[in-house]
Amino acid sequence: MNIFIVIFILILNIVNVFAMYKLLGENVEKKDKIIFIAVGVAIMYGLVSLVYFLSGIGIDESTSEAGRDLITFTFVPVNGLCTLTFFTSSYKKYKDGKLEIDKLRNRIIVLFILLVILLIGEFFYFKNIQNNALELFNEQINNSEENSEMESQNNTEENSETNAEVENEETNNIEESNNIESENIEENSIGEIENKVEENNIIE
Repeated sequence: MNIFIVIFILILNIVNVFAMYKLLGENVEKKDKIIFIAVGVAIMYGLVSLVYFLSGIGIDESTSEAGRDLITFTFVPVNGLCTLTFFTSSYKKYKDGKLEIDKLRNRIIVLFILLVILLIGEFFYFKNIQNNALELFNEQINNSEENSEMESQNNTEENSETNAEVENEETNNIEESNNIESENIEENSIGEIENKVEENNIIE
């Protein structure tokens, strides 16, 4: 994974947590702040993971798992900045007595609707990403198979050429040996004829 992407995701998560921490104000104890932030981030993580899981139904598991952590840890702080920070601000005003319970409930409903819209949009976005990843994965497999077939064909052609060369060499060797044998036979025949002629001359 690219180091710049990791740094960007880390910064997003830090900004989300820091914003929630500051918005809770000084009147809330640190322990309560930590619990509030942990619960909010955990709920958001669970929702994003669920949406990613649902978007990956029908897609190869290995392909779906490949980008799960990257996408999850990117969209958890994004959704948090869009919803949790506003909920934190409203909750602080309610604790300070500046916001009535009815208005807090209305804000929670609005933020919930906004979160649902975000998650629906992310569902289709996650599904598109996973489909594209699956297509790239299949293309790589097809390319590797094509390369393997081409290599096997090249090896077959090279072997056939080698065999043809070997056969040609064997044929040439056989022809040369036949020529040598025929030359030897001719020389022997000529020698025998000459010997017979000499013998006849001696007898005469």
